[in-house]
Amino acid sequence: MSITVCVGQCGNQVGAEILALTPSSTGEDHRPYILVDSEPKVVRSISARVAGVHVEQSGRGNNWAMGYHQRTNVALTELVLESLRKEIEVVDCYRGAVLMHSLAGGTGAGLGCRLLEAIRDRYPKAYILNGCIAPSLRGDTPLQNYNALFTLRHLQTYSDAVLFKDNDDLTRLVGHWRSGSAGVTLDDMNKLVAADWAGLLLPSTTNRTRAFDPGTFVTQVCPLSSIKFVDVRTAYVMKKPPRGRHPFVAVATSTDLDTSLVDATKQLLVSYPYAVMQATSIGRHMSVRGCRDTEVAKAVARVVAKSLPPPDFLSGDISTTLSTEAPVSATSGSVTLCSNGQTNAIPLIQTFIERAAKQLHAKAYLHWYRKYGVVEADFEDSLDACLGIVDEYKAWTE
Repeated sequence: MSITVCVGQCGNQVGAEILALTPSSTGEDHRPYILVDSEPKVVRSISARVAGVHVEQSGRGNNWAMGYHQRTNVALTELVLESLRKEIEVVDCYRGAVLMHSLAGGTGAGLGCRLLEAIRDRYPKAYILNGCIAPSLRGDTPLQNYNALFTLRHLQTYSDAVLFKDNDDLTRLVGHWRSGSAGVTLDDMNKLVAADWAGLLLPSTTNRTRAFDPGTFVTQVCPLSSIKFVDVRTAYVMKKPPRGRHPFVAVATSTDLDTSLVDATKQLLVSYPYAVMQATSIGRHMSVRGCRDTEVAKAVARVVAKSLPPPDFLSGDISTTLSTEAPVSATSGSVTLCSNGQTNAIPLIQTFIERAAKQLHAKAYLHWYRKYGVVEADFEDSLDACLGIVDEYKAWTE
């Protein structure tokens, strides 16, 4: 099984929503989640019993360097690694870790990178997935461009796969599926991310229950180690037509489950931006839940194959996980699409590069990083690493 580490406000909010979607069957057994934050307010609101909770009172000032280099991070990192070790010792088979955090914050990005590096060093052969959420390009903080570059460099170096989301696309999706209702809130966006990722990360059930396997996922979706940014979207089939506000990206409400799974898939494909859909899919995976008929799964796969064609060097078949059980309460089925290639990550990375380069040329805000040991050469190295990410994707998808 995998163990989830939620870091910072963003990571813990999304983790809390996933925990809320999947209540414990006994109400007593703890979940394989470790919650980490430099402030206690978000973690205190999570009532689920988890494997470990580690909080401080100081914050990280939306500064990646402060989150990564602060002296107290050494002790905090060791506490998290100790909780991870204890959890690994009680599971039958440790398959890897899933880290959830922001791309450009202080705690989520900075401390998240410190933990990513430490976990990779401690368990070099275990897989690591990162669930990462990028800020709005309208600007959450003046340091976000620098923060994003440092985080991206670490993701490219230490992570095996990155489940990538961005706030602008989340706002667009929530606004589209909730047209006519109240405005988009941060809570809506967190629920949306949780619903998407839950479709991939939750255990699947056929003859027996199987935990999510990070290794199999990485092999199927990220066949090239330098190309690892994955878009994950989930459509849910509801037992009853939804009323008011609901947390899902796309919802099919037909009473015929077989037809609804295909319809839900079509709705899900519509949610991709047009420009993103023109890229080649380097790796694909599909998870179909609440499906007892393999013919239905094949019909769903045919719909996906038309919109997400693979490159010539990959098989035309889409790797598929089938589960007979419904994913979460109030639903009867779901379809999750994972695509490496059809992602907003590359246009966003290009924007972060351009903006950070201008700031660096003007030597803007550098003093906030120098006080924590980050020098100008580190900025240049991060810019080069991010340019390398863009070049790799252009070489394979254009």
